[in-house]
Amino acid sequence: MRVLLTNDDGIESPGLHALAVALAEAAEVVVVAPWDNQSAVARGITIRDELEVEARTVPGAVEAHALTGTPVDCVRFADVGLAGGPFDLVVAGANLGVNLGDDVTYSGTVAAAMEGVLLGRPGLAVSQQPDSGEIHHIAGGSYSFGTAQRLVPVLAAELASGRLGRDVVLNLNCPAGPARGIRMARLGRRIWSDQVALVEQDNGRRRFRLYGADSDYHREPGTDFAAIAEGYASLTALHVDPEHPEGPELLARLDALVAGV
Repeated sequence: MRVLLTNDDGIESPGLHALAVALAEAAEVVVVAPWDNQSAVARGITIRDELEVEARTVPGAVEAHALTGTPVDCVRFADVGLAGGPFDLVVAGANLGVNLGDDVTYSGTVAAAMEGVLLGRPGLAVSQQPDSGEIHHIAGGSYSFGTAQRLVPVLAAELASGRLGRDVVLNLNCPAGPARGIRMARLGRRIWSDQVALVEQDNGRRRFRLYGADSDYHREPGTDFAAIAEGYASLTALHVDPEHPEGPELLARLDALVAGV
């Protein structure tokens, strides 16, 4: 099994290093990760600037490269030959902080795993709740990766086998401390604390802060939020197809409206 390991926190992140060591026991691990932090860049790519790459050392990896690009850039760069050959799956993480519910649409970690699917390989996105137990979309502090290190090699091997298909992304979130178990979950919904806060005003130019430091979530059973809140690891299956499941029926309703335009 040959694994491409990347992240969005940057190549020096302890989460990436923890997964590299864990995966090395069962796989050949190649790291191509951002040079610096690229959190919340989602599926952004670099199209106006050149990319620089530098060889690095990551314990557990047979080779490692830091790229001055986004997580998606890293996956595509590896696919076209930087990593010295094809890989069986993409593992992204372990992210410093959870990626639950709505987070998956903004997360560079999840985006990197999804890019693997677009290139014909399954993906596994891994995120870790901080030891403090915060469930906000952005969190700092210390992290323990024991649960992720146990689960990721098992999930990676199953994805690489092809038994789950080549078009699946698994989104794994691990709780603070030892997990009580693992729950198959659906995506929950966050409650964001957005507000326009004036930070500074000078000579007619104003600076604002839009996103608050904290967020809440809807309390619903069966969601990834509920699993983490109760001390379980959560596992959600994602897909990259953005088409609405009732797309043809919805478009049929518009047929008469646009026919004469």
